[in-house]
Amino acid sequence: MKTNVLLTGAGGNLAHFIQQALMASRLDIRVVACDYSPNAVGLYQADVGYVIPPAKDAGYLPRIISICQMEEIHIIMVGGMVEMRLLAQNQDLIRQQTGAFVVTSAPKVLQTMEDKFALARHLASHGFDHPDSVLPGNVTEFAEFLRRVPYPYIVKDRFGGGSQGLGIARTQRQLDWLVETIPNAVVQEYLYPDDEEFTVGGFMGSSGKAVASIVMKRQLGLGMTFKAQVLVDSTLGSYCESVLESMGALGPANVQLRLTRRGPVVFEINPRFSSTTSARAHYGYNEPEMCIRHFLFQEEIKRPQLTGGRFFRIINDVFVAEADFLKLKAERTIRK
Repeated sequence: MKTNVLLTGAGGNLAHFIQQALMASRLDIRVVACDYSPNAVGLYQADVGYVIPPAKDAGYLPRIISICQMEEIHIIMVGGMVEMRLLAQNQDLIRQQTGAFVVTSAPKVLQTMEDKFALARHLASHGFDHPDSVLPGNVTEFAEFLRRVPYPYIVKDRFGGGSQGLGIARTQRQLDWLVETIPNAVVQEYLYPDDEEFTVGGFMGSSGKAVASIVMKRQLGLGMTFKAQVLVDSTLGSYCESVLESMGALGPANVQLRLTRRGPVVFEINPRFSSTTSARAHYGYNEPEMCIRHFLFQEEIKRPQLTGGRFFRIINDVFVAEADFLKLKAERTIRK
């Protein structure tokens, strides 16, 4: 049986990595991609590509539903958080009108994971170590934080991601400037050492229990994992599975942490596929395939037999004929 997958946000890196993992799957898969721009490279790589309204446009959801109906979509894999928020809120409606399953956690879970201050509070309340964090708008708590926690500090947009809206404050002057210029600022302790950062993927089943995980020690570049080592026997996997279970996540989620003197400290969780999705598939951990098997075929996921190794990310080129670009721009659809 061929599985029809709708892949959203086809112009982003995340969608590219999801599609690479789908192509590596042993399943018979047809990819329908969509994006708001004809410049989205993934539209030309999929079996079918659609130009659709932006996620914030009133026409977005009706267009998603119509594509699912026309293309007989079985499952929707989301390539961006703006779209995921909207699709999570409407996942029951989409299922009722099209039969398609949206791979997402519940809206309340997304809210907690996306909010770095709320996440730190959640971790603390469930007994997990977390970065000491404060909102600078709370004058009393901010002053106490500055007395208690030494420089440097990490200043982040509490709702941001991909290393955007982030800076390091080593002096009061830098701190004042970052707090003033970064929207929705949260100030956190700086976690040492720098070279002990990990990304851990966990797959959460329908029962709310973790069924698999993969641990990578990583180096960042261009706002994502650029180099990494797969650690097959790391205990960080089971630790992060417990964290995700405490949050009620569903499907793929990614825990970012540093291994400090006091142990693992989680500082971010992304409730979605990862920039390492395609690399994980290479080492035996194919999350898009697991989503299809578990949520569509109702299969019990057995822990994958992972292989160790290292991966290195490079920039690649994709070439599109001008005629194909103009066709997609005019007709809003392109087919292989």
